[in-house]
This record gives sequence, structure tokens and C-alpha cells, in this order.
Amino acid sequence: MSTDDELERIREQKRKELQERAEAETQAASSPDEPIPIENSAHFQETLQDHDRVLVDFYADWCGPCQMLAPVLDRIAAETSGTIAKVDTEALPQLAQQYGVRGLPTLILFEHGEPAKQLVGMQEESTLRNLFV
Repeated sequence: MSTDDELERIREQKRKELQERAEAETQAASSPDEPIPIENSAHFQETLQDHDRVLVDFYADWCGPCQMLAPVLDRIAAETSGTIAKVDTEALPQLAQQYGVRGLPTLILFEHGEPAKQLVGMQEESTLRNLFV
């Protein structure tokens, strides 16, 4: 193998490594490492616009299953490229009503700002992780 061929191979490998690193950084920047606490309706809409796929946890502090689900959602947010948002139904009842939330916890997966799937009650971690694959 000639020196020119070897240099070209090394350049191509470096380009590929740089591109992969840039893609990883872009993905990490676009996906928070922890759930986003929703402050109001405008913040909710902004979150849906900023992220292609968002799993929204409609919860209440007094809800036992919601408390059990919280650490699972924290892990998923930290370990996957998924975006998780949390809506306190006591503080934002209009959002819960708007999306037909009747039981807690209710998880709604939004894709490109539109509801795509709804899950009610405690869910297996693997089920929730699969929503982001």
C-alpha cells in the first residue's frame, strides 16, 4: 500500500469519527438527561415543538403508582435519546383534561407534536424504552 493510499485511509477514518461524534453531540443536546417539568400550556407546546418524540407523564404527587414510575422515567431520560416531560395534573388540570387523562399515571407519546400512543397505569421499563427505538 502506498503512502498516499494510507494517508487517504486515515483521513477517511478521521472524517467518519468526527461525523459520528458530531451526530452524538447533536443528539445529546436535543435530548435532555432528565424529565422536563412542564410549567404551563405554552411550555408544553414549546417542548413538543422542540423534540420530535416526547413521552409525557401525566401524574400527581399523591399517586402511588406515579411515584413508583418516576425513577423508571428518570433512568430512561438519562440512558436513552428519548425526551420525557412531566405534567402535574394538580397544577395543570386543563392539560390533563385536554388530552382525556382520566387515570394516573397516564403516559402519552407525542410524535411531531401529535399524540401517537397512550398508556395508563404502571408500565414495564422495557415497554417504555421500546417507545424510543
